[in-house]
Amino acid sequence: MAGVLAGTVYLTPTARAQATTDADTASLTPAMVDLGRAIFHGKGMCFACHGSALEGTQMAPTLKAHVWRDAKGGGYSAIVGVLLKGVSSTAMVSMPGGISEAEAKSVAAYVWSVSHRAAKP
Repeated sequence: MAGVLAGTVYLTPTARAQATTDADTASLTPAMVDLGRAIFHGKGMCFACHGSALEGTQMAPTLKAHVWRDAKGGGYSAIVGVLLKGVSSTAMVSMPGGISEAEAKSVAAYVWSVSHRAAKP
């Protein structure tokens, strides 16, 4: 959480870590998030394993706010990396559903937005 002390903005350690993780999200747009939502629930088939509300299933973890295992810190760039590389020993071995790199970036924008409570699933 941020606060103000004698005219100076300060961040708690948690807020500093979040600010660093989220620094790569300045270019995300509502249109990008909406496209990512459509791909997640459509041709990307992400919902089949992660659930229609990103709640997770027996096959895959939640994508809502949680401690990220593969996308270290849950930052946008890390989520893009997971989408592009996949997760070994899982059904997500590479870009799911045959989506393009640009589409993966939109899906990552959607997942990041939901996991950081900026968008609804």
